[in-house]
Amino acid sequence: MSHKIDDLAVSGLTGTTNSLAYRVHEIERHIHGRERWRGKKAVQTATDWADDTLTPFRVISGNNAYGSDANDEALVLGTDDTPIIVGMVRYDLHRLMMVGASSSTAYKVRIVYGSGTMADAITAGQFSELCIMSDPSAAQVPHDVFDVMMPRGTCGMTKVWIQAWNATDNATIDFLVGLHEYEG
Repeated sequence: MSHKIDDLAVSGLTGTTNSLAYRVHEIERHIHGRERWRGKKAVQTATDWADDTLTPFRVISGNNAYGSDANDEALVLGTDDTPIIVGMVRYDLHRLMMVGASSSTAYKVRIVYGSGTMADAITAGQFSELCIMSDPSAAQVPHDVFDVMMPRGTCGMTKVWIQAWNATDNATIDFLVGLHEYEG
């Protein structure tokens, strides 16, 4: 008698959702999947925010708070920005590459995701955070690529906004984003 990884009736890596084998397969697909990088679209519309460009997105902080003025957040992925790869139905923001910063003090970056408004997503707790630092006087931004943690979104439905918090009012971060897309 052969032993299985779990007690489910299905064998193989394409087994039942939430089985250990299924989860291992999903991790494997994530690690070895394709990644696409995006920058800010020249003219952002209500649902089309990103493009295949090196023009960075920009976020602006508040005074020891997240920026709350109009356009302090970055509109990163709208409903028209995914899928990028034909046939994909799910995605996650995977990495953030900082290409510039105006302050050498720590930033807290909030990645907000949802299908409604940014405010609704924040109220529902649909966000992840990471802390980053940079020396704007350095010739190259140190530690410039940061991993992002977020659940998978649905292509054409899940939007992503990014906000920044800094001790200095109106401190900025410029960045590009990398994302993974999935078949299901």
